[in-house]
Amino acid sequence: MSTASPQKGGETRPDFLARFLAAVPLLVLYFTLAALYAWQASRRPVPTIFTDEVELTQLSRAIAHTGEPARRGVPYDSLATLVAYLLAPVWWLGSAAQSYATAKLVLVLTMTATVFPAYGLARMVVPKWYALAAAAAAVAVPALAYAPFLVEEPLAYPVATLALWLIARCLERPTWGRAAAAAVLCVVGALTRTQLAILVVVPVLGLLWIGWQSELIRRWRRTWSGWDWVGAVTLAVGIVLALAAAMGHASTAWRNTMLLYKDRFVEHATWAFGALAIGVGILPVVAGISALARPKAEEPDPRTRAFVVTSIAALGIFVAYAGVKGAYNSTVFGTYVVERNLIYLCPILFIATALAFARGVGRGWAIAGAGIFTLIVVARTPLHLDFPYYEAHGFSIATLANREFHMSKELIEGVLIGVVGVAFLVVVALKLVRPRSTAFTVIAASAAVVILAWGLTGQVYAAQGERDFSEFLDGGLPKPNDWVQEATNGGSVVVLGQQIIDATNIQLTEFFNPAIKLMWSLDGSAINVGGPILTPDPKGVDGTLTPVPGTQYVLAVNGLELQAPIVARRKDAVLYRIDGGPIKLKDALVGQQTDGWMVGSSEDPVARASYTRYDVSADGPGFASVHLSRENWCPRRDLRQTAKAIVRIGPVGIGPDKQPRIERVTETRRFELPDCEANGVTLTPPAARDGSPVPWRMEITVSPTFRPKDVDPSKSDSRFLGAQIKEARFQPLFGS
Repeated sequence: MSTASPQKGGETRPDFLARFLAAVPLLVLYFTLAALYAWQASRRPVPTIFTDEVELTQLSRAIAHTGEPARRGVPYDSLATLVAYLLAPVWWLGSAAQSYATAKLVLVLTMTATVFPAYGLARMVVPKWYALAAAAAAVAVPALAYAPFLVEEPLAYPVATLALWLIARCLERPTWGRAAAAAVLCVVGALTRTQLAILVVVPVLGLLWIGWQSELIRRWRRTWSGWDWVGAVTLAVGIVLALAAAMGHASTAWRNTMLLYKDRFVEHATWAFGALAIGVGILPVVAGISALARPKAEEPDPRTRAFVVTSIAALGIFVAYAGVKGAYNSTVFGTYVVERNLIYLCPILFIATALAFARGVGRGWAIAGAGIFTLIVVARTPLHLDFPYYEAHGFSIATLANREFHMSKELIEGVLIGVVGVAFLVVVALKLVRPRSTAFTVIAASAAVVILAWGLTGQVYAAQGERDFSEFLDGGLPKPNDWVQEATNGGSVVVLGQQIIDATNIQLTEFFNPAIKLMWSLDGSAINVGGPILTPDPKGVDGTLTPVPGTQYVLAVNGLELQAPIVARRKDAVLYRIDGGPIKLKDALVGQQTDGWMVGSSEDPVARASYTRYDVSADGPGFASVHLSRENWCPRRDLRQTAKAIVRIGPVGIGPDKQPRIERVTETRRFELPDCEANGVTLTPPAARDGSPVPWRMEITVSPTFRPKDVDPSKSDSRFLGAQIKEARFQPLFGS
């Protein structure tokens, strides 16, 4: 039976069955790896990247239910990522747990689909089975550990690969149709992840280079004089400076980095590429980069030229971006190895390696240069052996060696340098032996197996680390995870808290309970759970807060009590019913962190806290009790110190900042608080002229504070600690 159908000119083209059979190996590869990653995703019980995953969920849920992106009911004033739209339908399912499971599966299938554009790009330069191996390697790397995360990478990775394929096709044979397709994918990339806006530079540089190398421009250049060359170079430098200035106006990160922190730019670009090299097995960097300098004897080929130009432009642009991003982050956020911004180069490196294996490695000078470059970036990249290290999953193979085989950091660094040497020797051997000979085939096939095994091992271990962290966070949640949803039957909820420093549990509670619509805090600390948030003001001294949230319930956390019926309680979170009315505090202990400590800051090292009692209607005779402790801080005797605590009490007033304060101090008590000990005092609550109780407030200060890591270098806590609050409350004279 024929497997081809006739075509004009007597040519034949494969029919559908033949095309399907040809695609079977690629489909088997896709579904096999997707099954592995879906199983990994099923074992990740909760999100772990905050506030990114929570914010994307808020946007996606709003799109699903209203058609417009929003966060906690507030319209989003920027363009929402396309990932939010991709995931919107999953939130129409039943419970949040079901929706989350489906979202993870959708993202796994999406990110693994990178295998298809990677295969298409590879087929431009290598035969089918080489292309299949390169495509497999592109989705068997540590970066695929991002697949079940509710972030942008799972969609950005295949979109970037597809865009690079279309750019290469456009550079192979520029037509309006191909140019439009490449441009559309560049726009889609930018809408998926803003970093991918740099994709548009790749075709621009590619077209400029191809134009520069065209026969027409070559003939024109032959007529140039020396001064013509000087003028051309001057013009080029001027254009580059003008573009740099424009970038500085458009991007704060670019301006600050390139003007103030140029040294950090090179450093962070080196670190990011070094982590990427380690994650892909090092050999694809040496072989892939050197393969881009094709041998002189090779017959010119528009497809190969287009791939080479696309790859070189992408390598330069993405590495430069990583340098800027890492350097900028180091000035405003923290110092990280930002390999996450370079994962989009993995398909290019593997395809270039396949090109070296299929058609021979590049020129001698390119091999030497690639070897030296790889040695530098690997040697200069600081290893991070955290488990997991989200910003650079390329380190997972080194973490595996450290945790499972008990290799020291120094030994691992030495082994990686050795791997660079072995990779260089492999490439040199491929250069020296005859292409397609038995020796060449054995070396190339063995190297391919090692590359695939290395990348997939790193992916599995990175995914295990992320799963372990997810299970750890899940273990700290009250069960079931959707207890608020069950208790309210979906009724609207506002969260109200104070001293929300580690907001993980609150964020996860919000994630699994869509009934939570608002996030408020008395002290502004709800900003740590991500915006938008609100800090309500007291409407009076009776504990009423303004504005009215308009929700049916309040979830009070971290020591707040309300004048409202209790619906449910889990650990330190209490659910109250307010039926759309105002929030009315019963009492509030503010300034105590989740582990009980009062803390100061570098600007004000005095530790401060307050206890305000608004509802005194049921109070009879009694006293205000404060009990502080440093029992959990007991250093050596020669390192111990004694703090002084001051407690003031008086009627509640409202200050000019619209926040509660002591209207007038009616009593002040002072006492000492040595390390390793506890102490406390009692005070007399203020009363009205007729002796009836009035709302009152205690303000507590402790100084001097201490930083555990300054006293004991083995400690990592850098807070300015004062004392732990064991008790701050009204103590009835009779009863408990």
